Formats: sequence, structure tokens, C-alpha cells
Amino acid sequence: MQCNPTNNRGSALLIAICLLGMLSLIAITAVRTSNTDVDLSFNQVRSDEAFYLAEAGAKRALSVIQANPAWDSGWVNVGFGNGAYTVSVADSSDSAALIDTIIVTCTGTAEDADATVELTLAPDVYHPFKFGMFGDNSVDIRNSMNTDSYNSDSGSYASTSLNTDGDVGSNGQIDVYNGAFIGGDVATATAGGADVNPGATVTGTVTDAVPPQEIPDIPQSEFDWAEANNDASTGLSGSYTYNPATDAFETTGTVVFTSGTYVFSSIILKNSASLQIAPGAEVEIYITGDIEVKNSAEINPGGTPSDLMIFSQGDFVLKNSGDMYATFYSPDGDADLRNSGDFYGSIVAENIVAHNSSKFHYDRNLNSYSF
Repeated sequence: MQCNPTNNRGSALLIAICLLGMLSLIAITAVRTSNTDVDLSFNQVRSDEAFYLAEAGAKRALSVIQANPAWDSGWVNVGFGNGAYTVSVADSSDSAALIDTIIVTCTGTAEDADATVELTLAPDVYHPFKFGMFGDNSVDIRNSMNTDSYNSDSGSYASTSLNTDGDVGSNGQIDVYNGAFIGGDVATATAGGADVNPGATVTGTVTDAVPPQEIPDIPQSEFDWAEANNDASTGLSGSYTYNPATDAFETTGTVVFTSGTYVFSSIILKNSASLQIAPGAEVEIYITGDIEVKNSAEINPGGTPSDLMIFSQGDFVLKNSGDMYATFYSPDGDADLRNSGDFYGSIVAENIVAHNSSKFHYDRNLNSYSF
């Protein structure tokens, strides 16, 4: 049999044409794939740019709100880089359900791409009264001083008192000496800072390894707001003296506070005087100076400590046989409980001294209080 060379040449040409067609198809597909990849890459770049624009606008809004929490103006179409961003702010003035929450929504745009970032801002929640007594720098307890706890939300002191939870805390030194009785824990953040004398009793644990506790200062803006809304001239009745020019307050008798915010430069209760809270009232006192409760005087006697919140820039002293039902918060001030005085509530101060048969009764109901 003989081969036909003409036919072989025709077959080779056909194969070459087929291969050329296949290569052309592959090339076209490759070009199209490359174009698609370029388009996808372009879109991804623009999407990333839009996201970063939205993030930049949100961070700018955050910095403005931190400086001025009342700011809610937002911005529209602010040019930045290769695009722009728009910011809107929603707070309780837009929706009562937001209360203290702020919603920041920022949309970034880069050519045909856009992205949205949303921030939910809420104030830090601080629980100041986790301890019965907390002295940021020191707590000095001596001479038969006692602590325990009760729950004003569940009944009287007599029906709810326990020899637990009357905790004493500090970021510094705690000394418990000479027959003192701590119905709770002793806890400090300073190694070696818990010194409990063998003559003292602690029903809970003694530790020097707790994390440091933050004790925020009271912003001056809060005192300024309180001064602008001071009810001292209208919310008091009874026997007292008050100087509206200096905010000095003093009583030798009985004075009743109605609900409101009060600002004083000093508070002096002389022997057997009584500062009372009207039934159902809630009172906040801001004081720039000192509080002195003298022999057998009383503050909010038999009342609920959470109904009388005292925010102070100064010191506090409770003298012989005085009684007080309140909270006292003074990060830079001192608290001094002397000679058979009884304090019901919670104390936060820089330094605390409790001597000579004074008694402290932590209100467990204050554990959940925050600001």
C-alpha cells in the first residue's frame, strides 16, 4: 500500500488550523480573565478605600465626642484622600431608648464603592462602692473598731446584718490593730500592705494581691453643673444657717432636705444636730470643703444610704456617738470615724481612719450602684 503525501499535507494543515484556533481561544480567555482580575482588583482597592474612609470619619467623630459629649452635628461629604465620608450621630435627643448611648454611623465613598462603619458609644460604668470602706492610699483601723454589713433593700439592719461583706480595701497600706473586728475581707494591691495584728479578727480573707482599683476623680464640670442647679436656697427647711455667697452650711438643730442637688463649701453639724432627708427624697450633695459631724449629731438617721450621695473634694469626720446613713466619695479627701460613731453605707476616700469603738455597717445594696 502507498501513502498519499497530498492527503498528509492536508491533515497537517487542518491540525495546525485547529491548534491555532485553540491557542487563539486560550489567548482570548486569558485576556478576558486578566481583564476580570483587573476589574476585581480595582473594585477591591476601591472597596478598601471606602472602608478606610468610613473608619477615618468614625474615628474623627469619636475624638470630637470624647472632647464634647453633646456634639451631634455630624458631617456631610467631607473630602479625604481619593474619596469622601459622611457622618451622622444619634443620641437620646433622637431616641429616648438610647439613654446615655450614642450611635455614630459613617459612610465612606471612593468612586463607585462605598462602605459603612457604625460605632456604639456608651459611658464607662464604674462601681465605686464594691467595698465597705476603700482608702486609695491607706486604711488605719484600731481599738475595737467593728465592720459588718446589712441590706437596706431587704429589711432593717437588725434583720439583715451579717459578719461578712464588711470588706476593707486599699491600693496601699491597711493596718488592723488592737481588738478591731472586720466582718469581711481585707484586700490591698500592695505586696506586704495588709498588716493584721494578732489581737484583731478578720472573718474573711486577707490578701495583698488584688488588682489595683481605679478611683476616678470627680470632674470639675460636675461641680460646675451642680452649682448651676443648686437647690440649697429652696430645698431646705428647719433650723440652720446657709450663706449663698460662700455656700457654707451649719446647723445646731434639725434640718430637712427635699429631693435635689446641693452644693456646699462646708457642712458643720453641732452637738446633737440632725440632718434629715424628707420621706421618699433622693439627695446629692457636692461639697468643696469639709464635713464635721460633732458629738451625737446625725445625718439621715435610720434612712437608706443610697438616698444621700455625698461627692466631696474635702475631708469628713464623724465624732463621738454620731450616726450617718449615706455614701461618701472623696478620692482626694480623708474620712475619720471616731469614738463610737456609727456609719451605715460606704466610704471611698484617699485615707480612712477608724478608731475607738466606732462601727461601720456596709450596705450590700450599694454593690450594684454605678456612675
